[in-house]
Amino acid sequence: MRALVVDDEPVVRKDLVYTLGRVAPDWKVEEAESAVEALALLQSSQYDVVFLDIRMPGLDGLNAAAVINRLPKRTNIVFVTAYPDYALSAFDVAASDYLLKPVSEDRLTDTLRRLRSQPGPKKPEQPEHARLPVVDEGRTLLLRIEDIRYVEARDHLVTVRLFDQSYRFRGPLGECAARLERHGFLRVHRAYIVNPRHVVEVNGFLGGTYVIRVDDRTRSEVPVSRNFAPAVRTAFDL
Repeated sequence: MRALVVDDEPVVRKDLVYTLGRVAPDWKVEEAESAVEALALLQSSQYDVVFLDIRMPGLDGLNAAAVINRLPKRTNIVFVTAYPDYALSAFDVAASDYLLKPVSEDRLTDTLRRLRSQPGPKKPEQPEHARLPVVDEGRTLLLRIEDIRYVEARDHLVTVRLFDQSYRFRGPLGECAARLERHGFLRVHRAYIVNPRHVVEVNGFLGGTYVIRVDDRTRSEVPVSRNFAPAVRTAFDL
């Protein structure tokens, strides 16, 4: 069995590697200090499980998990975090387990026992005809998630773009992202989330970034920031 431990804090990362060595001495364990580095390793190597921190600079664990779930090589994801608040979002991206730091040997042993016994990594559920509720002029509209091209956040306003319509509402982008990323949406910028199914072009831009074009009526462009460029390359096999 091969495991990849991903955490930006060296001491925490080494502690988990040490604990894994004690409870699973037959496992081969490797490390990555960022989600971007982990995605690069997953492109070239097969791992049975990724132990993934959630709060990391640049690409966080939840967004990285959404990319991992789209890779052809299926991999179990176990989140390891100091925060209990992300548990629901973690299981929305088909996490195999959710561990709170510091991880005890007993708790880790239980996780590994279940990983060994299950037939393979779970696939995230993709409910058909899922809807995103949007409040517009006192009405609650139920937008079909499959019709959404991208979502943009600007000055506390969130804009949801469909083929030829846009809807705006006040609120944090993170709340909208939590709903959409479980359906395969990709974070490409701190202010943008796109639906990969409606991306028709990915064009190189300055400094190793990209500009994405979607298939709405005006062929809108969506910027990709440098931090999220590796995730875009992985998602679209660039």
